[in-house]
Amino acid sequence: MQRMAETLATPAPAQPATRSYRWLAAPLLAFALFALTAGLLAHHAPRSKGYFRLFFSDPIHLKAGFATAAAALACFQLFSAAWIFRKLPWPKPAWVNPAHRWSGRLAFACTLPVAYHCIFKLGFRTPDSRVLAHSLLGCAVYGAYASKVTIVRLHRFPRPVLPIAGGVLFAVLIGVWYTSALWLYRQDASAAAPPPKTATAIPAGADTAAGAKVFASAGCGGCHTFAPAKASGQAGPNLDRVRTTFAQVRAQVENGGGGMPAFKGQLSPAQIRDVAAFVAHG
Repeated sequence: MQRMAETLATPAPAQPATRSYRWLAAPLLAFALFALTAGLLAHHAPRSKGYFRLFFSDPIHLKAGFATAAAALACFQLFSAAWIFRKLPWPKPAWVNPAHRWSGRLAFACTLPVAYHCIFKLGFRTPDSRVLAHSLLGCAVYGAYASKVTIVRLHRFPRPVLPIAGGVLFAVLIGVWYTSALWLYRQDASAAAPPPKTATAIPAGADTAAGAKVFASAGCGGCHTFAPAKASGQAGPNLDRVRTTFAQVRAQVENGGGGMPAFKGQLSPAQIRDVAAFVAHG
């Protein structure tokens, strides 16, 4: 009886103290380090070889498909996290925690083919505000992921820290998807609409020789295969196989679409006319 009384009188071990907010320097440092590393690795001109498309029509749609899968898994992450933190009205079943962990791992895996093409092949690009935002968010998503993993592994952060880190990661990932995959699908839908009735003949004043120089200087060969330009890019459509009219090429160069940025603000009307004539004449 005396031994039992002593056992009952023994105080329970004290719970480890919550870390101070000064420990936020660790996940913030992880964010900066990984985001900056991704940006530095992507600091190069587009490369013409080494792309793959698996069962997609081209590498651009491969990236959009995997980004959409990652975004869908991120939505499940948000839902399951709310369940884990008892923010939903239903009892939490035992499978929610492992499903939350594995959906996060699978979402990260889905980003890897996208990162390979964006970081190591296309590079950090800034032709317009959408592409600039996408490039910045693409670097930030790996910083946010590293930051969240750091918080999970170190434990004992103040209670709001982990949900905020998860929310930031979710927001950045959805931003990447919004500025890439969703934009591409909208462009595909627009391209599927019947084209307006416009003249298809190449204007008499167009200079295909000048257009060839524009094709080279604008970096078109980094994304397109086109024999007349001796280009072998694989990121965009093969222009040797796609037969397009002058009007279609000019509209594409001016307004972008299908993963291609708009060049209306970068090239003069004469340059756009000449490069469109070069491709259409091809």
